[in-house]
Amino acid sequence: CLDCRGVPNGPAAYDVCDVCGGDSSSCLDCAGVPNGVRVYDVCDVCGGDGSSCLDCAGVPNGANAYDLCDVCAGDSSTCLDCAGVPNGPLVYDACDVCGGDGSTCVDCAGQPNGPRVIDVCDAVS
Repeated sequence: CLDCRGVPNGPAAYDVCDVCGGDSSSCLDCAGVPNGVRVYDVCDVCGGDGSSCLDCAGVPNGANAYDLCDVCAGDSSTCLDCAGVPNGPLVYDACDVCGGDGSTCVDCAGQPNGPRVIDVCDAVS
């Protein structure tokens, strides 16, 4: 009886990978299963789906990250309030004053940027 190498009564046999005299390692998948279906994904995870190493832009092992404004690869400037604070509460008022209450530009009738003035006789006109 010949073994797989053609040697009469020889010790060589086909391994699970169908290799004559093999050690069954040439067809192992990344999980160690002979002829298995698992492979390493782009994140180097055996049997992974390629999502565990994606940055916020979907780039495998990418450098993109969310900024303080929750913008991927942003510069934290899109959510600054008028005082420059990310996600801050301050806005410009009717008088164009950051965080103002609209009182610094009211005319004498109480209207912001209004046309009313006090004339020389102390009368509102």
